[in-house]
Amino acid sequence: MEKESKEKRVDLLNGNIAGALVALSLPIMGSQFIQMAYSLFDAMWVGQAGSQAVTAVGAAGSFMWIGQGIAMIPQIGGQVMTGQSIGEGNMDKARRYAGEAVQLMLLLMIIYASLCVIFRHPLISFFRLHDPVTARMAESYLAIVSVGNIVMGFNYVMQGVLTATGDSKTSFKYNAVGMVLNIVLDPVLIFGLGPFPALGVNGAAIATVFSESVAMLLFARFVAADEYLFKGFRLFEKPRKKEVIHLIKLGTPPAIFNIAYAFISMVISRIIVVFGDTAIAVQRIGGQIESVSWMTAEGFSYAMNAFTSQNYGASSTDRVRKGFRTGTAIMTVFGLIITAVLVLGAAPIFSIFIKEPEVISGGASYLRIVGLSQLFMCYELAITGAFNGLGQTKLPSTVGFILTVARVPMCYALMPLLGINGVWWAISLSSIMKGALLLILFACRLRKIPASNISVK
Repeated sequence: MEKESKEKRVDLLNGNIAGALVALSLPIMGSQFIQMAYSLFDAMWVGQAGSQAVTAVGAAGSFMWIGQGIAMIPQIGGQVMTGQSIGEGNMDKARRYAGEAVQLMLLLMIIYASLCVIFRHPLISFFRLHDPVTARMAESYLAIVSVGNIVMGFNYVMQGVLTATGDSKTSFKYNAVGMVLNIVLDPVLIFGLGPFPALGVNGAAIATVFSESVAMLLFARFVAADEYLFKGFRLFEKPRKKEVIHLIKLGTPPAIFNIAYAFISMVISRIIVVFGDTAIAVQRIGGQIESVSWMTAEGFSYAMNAFTSQNYGASSTDRVRKGFRTGTAIMTVFGLIITAVLVLGAAPIFSIFIKEPEVISGGASYLRIVGLSQLFMCYELAITGAFNGLGQTKLPSTVGFILTVARVPMCYALMPLLGINGVWWAISLSSIMKGALLLILFACRLRKIPASNISVK
C-alpha cells in the first residue's frame, strides 16, 4: 500500500513548478468535476420533471451548501497543517492533524445534519415559495440529503488531507466510482425504471446519498490500509485539544465565508422570488452551469494550497513566489476561455438543462452577465488557496465575506434600473472586485516574506 501511495504522490518540493501544479491539479479538477456532475445530472434529470422540481431542489440545495461550508473547518485546517508538517519533515505531526481533521468533521456534520432534519420545515419556509407542493418537495429532499452531508463531509476532508501529501489521484478514482453510480441511479429513481417506483426529487436525493456513501466506503478502506498518512489512526482516539483548536482557527474563516456565500445566495433567491419561481430556477440552473469554471478553479485552489503549504513549511520562499506566478498564469488562460464560452454560447448551453422558453431566455442573460466575471473568479479561488497554504486564512475570507455581503445592497440598487438582470450584475461585479483585490494583496504579501528562514506558524 505504501509503494502504491508513493507512486501517486507528486513531489511539490522539488523539480518543475508548472509540471507539479498541473500534475497535482488535474486529478483534483477531475474530482471537482465529478462533484459538479452530481449536481448537474440532478439538475438535468430533475429539470425534465419541470420548474417545480427544479425550484424545490434549488431551495433545499442551499442547505447542502452550508453543510459544505461547515465541512471546510476540518478540511482547510487539516490540509494546511498536514501540508506544512510534511514540508517540515514531521510525519508524526502530519498524521495527527489528518486524523484529528476526520474526527472533527464527523462531529460537526452529525450535529448539522440532525438540525436540518429536525427543522426542515422552518428552514424551507425561509424562501417563501408560492406553491405549497413545491415547498413539501423541498422539505422531503432536504431531509434525505442532510444525511448525505455526513458522508460528503468525510469525502471532502479526505480529499483535502490526501492532496496535502501530493496525492490527488486517489480522491479522483473513488469519486469517479460514485459519479458513475449517480449517473445510473438518477433516471432510475426519479422516473421509476424497471422495478423501481418513480420517486421524483426524492429519487435524486437518494441517488446522490447512496453514490457518495460508496465513495466514502472506498476512502475508509484506504484509511484502514494506508501506512503513510493514516498509519496508526484510531477514529475514537482522544484528540489533542491544542491541535484541534488550531484546526478550528485555520478552518473557521473560510468556513464562515463559504456559509455566508450560501446564505447570501439564499437571500438573493428570496429577493428574486418577486420575479416568480422561474427566476429561482434560472439562478439554480445558471449556478450549476457556472460551476464548471468555479469547480475547476476551486480544484486548482487545492493544488495551490498543497504546493504553498509544503514549500512554506520547508522555507522554500522562491518556490512559493514562482508557484504564485505560475498558478496565476494558468488561471488567466482558463478564465478567458470560460468567459468566451459562457458569453457566446449562453442560450444553447442553458437549453440543455431545461426546455421552457421563458427559463432559457432568462438563463441566457444570466450566463452572459456572470460570464464576464469568470477570469476574476478564477483569480479569487486560486489565490485564496495560496493564502490558505501560508496559514493566513483570515484575509481572503474577510475580503470574500465583505464583497459577497455587498451583493445584497447592490441588488437593490441595480434592480430598479435593470430588473432581474440587476441581480446578475451585482453577482458579476462583486466577483470582479474580489479577484482583483486578492491578486493585489497576495502580491504585496509575497514582498514581505523574507528570502529565507521563514518560521512556520
